[in-house]
Amino acid sequence: MGTARRPYTAGLKKKILLVHQSLRPPGGSTAVAAWTIEVLKDDYEVTLLTETEPDVAATDRFYGTSLGESNLSVIRLSRAARFVFGLDPDQASIQPVAYLMRLSRRYRRDYDAVIATGTEEMDLGGPGVNYVHYPYLARFWGKYRDSGAGWMGCLRGETKPWMLLAGIRVERLKQSTLLANSDWTGRQVENGYGIRPRTLYPPVTAPPRVLDWEAREEGFVTAGRLHVAKRMDWILSVLGKVRERRPAIRLHLVGTREPGRVGEAFYAGLRKLVDENRDWVQLHEDLPREDLLELMGRCRYAIHALRAEHFGIAPAEALMAGCVPFVHNSGGQVEIVGRDPRLCYEDEEATEKISAVLGDRATLTALREMLAAQRELFTVERFRIGMRAAVEEVIAASRR
Repeated sequence: MGTARRPYTAGLKKKILLVHQSLRPPGGSTAVAAWTIEVLKDDYEVTLLTETEPDVAATDRFYGTSLGESNLSVIRLSRAARFVFGLDPDQASIQPVAYLMRLSRRYRRDYDAVIATGTEEMDLGGPGVNYVHYPYLARFWGKYRDSGAGWMGCLRGETKPWMLLAGIRVERLKQSTLLANSDWTGRQVENGYGIRPRTLYPPVTAPPRVLDWEAREEGFVTAGRLHVAKRMDWILSVLGKVRERRPAIRLHLVGTREPGRVGEAFYAGLRKLVDENRDWVQLHEDLPREDLLELMGRCRYAIHALRAEHFGIAPAEALMAGCVPFVHNSGGQVEIVGRDPRLCYEDEEATEKISAVLGDRATLTALREMLAAQRELFTVERFRIGMRAAVEEVIAASRR
């Protein structure tokens, strides 16, 4: 794996610049970045433009890629830039992303195509591929101008400092080939920018081993950060009511603790609930990915309670593991289960909907058949075809 920028030279392989803030697991955006490199590395020379040193070994272990076997080059932000950004007290600051945008436009002349896969959409300086997880920056355009207003515009409150650092132009951003992680996200992009992207679902790998349905535990899995928005305490309460009718049910909560006062307070409350229900609830902290997939492969059901989830890697992984996932009736997660109303719940009806499915063998059989067909939407091969098609379109357009 190299660490230097390559000068542009004509050759057999086209050169790709991939812009991604941090190639370190976990996260859905990192999954997309890792698999984008994976599906391009054999036929293109790929360079990663990033803020932090990538952890390729951890990425390969977590997502099932083989980037360590690639000739991936890396361009990192300078030590001085990292020091300055490290002084920013706002941990959610997008100043590094803004700077990566500026650098991508400086370097793009050395590459045949530029791809952005980070959590924020990017102005790449012209045609490229923007994989949009959610159009976070679109909310600024109703109130602020882009960087064309200059520093005086910033002083007048017409623009933001990060916009000036990025040198962002919305019209240039809209020149990209836009891909979205769900139809729902695509509608948000269209609302923000007036352009409807193509949906290309993130690739989701299946466990190496799954049990037959009859051999599986009558258990539910829910996975994600141990954060109040994931509503694992609510899940425990709902399934506790379902368990009054089906006492064999078990619940596996899988996640990583959130730092900070709010995260610790939520964890303490969740830990107390788990201890009070230890006869049927188990909390798995910092579970290795292979163990999570193994757990999904031996449980019958999964449940996801985050509202307006943009896509939902966890329920998609459960789907690929052969589980029957229940999801909140919002966001892009409903697409994972084919928008089937029996699997998409509103809060007030969750107990009855879940109980109805679990209590009807014929319904379960029909749902499992439908979900088996759904898995094709989230395969690595489908992602490979879609991403390579987008890249080849950009390269062909640049030739013209």
